[in-house]
Amino acid sequence: MIEKYVNAEELRRLLSTLVIILGCLMVAGLFASIVVPGLRNANQPPTPTAVAPVVGETGWLDPTEFPPQQGREIPPVDPQTLMNPTPALIARGKSLFEENCASCHGPLGRGDGPAAGTMNPRPRNFASPSSWVNGYHEPGIFKTLSEGIKDTSMASFDYLRKKDRMALVHYVQLLGSFPHDTAPPKLMESLSQTLASAGERTPNMIPVSMAMAKLREEFPAAPPLIIDNEDQSPEGVLLRKVVTDPVRASQFLARSSSWRATYRDLASSVVLDIPEDGFSTTVVSLKPAEWQLLHSMLTTRMKSK
Repeated sequence: MIEKYVNAEELRRLLSTLVIILGCLMVAGLFASIVVPGLRNANQPPTPTAVAPVVGETGWLDPTEFPPQQGREIPPVDPQTLMNPTPALIARGKSLFEENCASCHGPLGRGDGPAAGTMNPRPRNFASPSSWVNGYHEPGIFKTLSEGIKDTSMASFDYLRKKDRMALVHYVQLLGSFPHDTAPPKLMESLSQTLASAGERTPNMIPVSMAMAKLREEFPAAPPLIIDNEDQSPEGVLLRKVVTDPVRASQFLARSSSWRATYRDLASSVVLDIPEDGFSTTVVSLKPAEWQLLHSMLTTRMKSK
């Protein structure tokens, strides 16, 4: 049929053109499905190195079950033994950095830790010499560790011993290859006096299980309100009407004494916290006589506990 419109030579040219077009389309499809995804992945930022969780040292309320330890006095030390970055101090600083700092600042201190993406401003890049709030000399880093930085996620680490803070100072300085200028003499002298001040005392340290046992002993939970489903007295019917959670209601009443004076005080206290206090929202429709009955009943029951 097509021979009526084109001769054999033109037909061959048309077929050749069609084959070339189809070949180009196939090459383009292969490029889009194979090469383009590889280029896209190549331009993605590297995945931050995961920081393995490090078990903390023994401490008060430490989640690890360590034996109780009594607090002790740490005598003063010669500040010069802390001002010089000895191998022992650097090794201690590296260990402390991995435990306390790497989750935000990253394992190499580049400000790219796993938690960095949630912070504004982002954590400090210790490899860069720009924009250090307190300076990158020893007194400046020690001040940051001791006081934190306002309006940032950098908290104070003043609970660390001074020796440990100085160990972190020396290790943080090693994370940047730029020259760390010596601080003015007054700042160095002030830091030396701080390190040479009176000795420190470590607090008593107990594991979580002991702390929880002590709390339960000192603050025992109030027993739940007893609600008798068979009690058809006005008091029993009213109690079933207004109490949805006997345990929470009892804890709420035991924690506060402001409701005990009058029934109006009871009404104000209960309505303010419903339904979290274990009472039903139906209490808002109670009449004064019902509040008086409820107040009298609860006062008697809570006195007996």
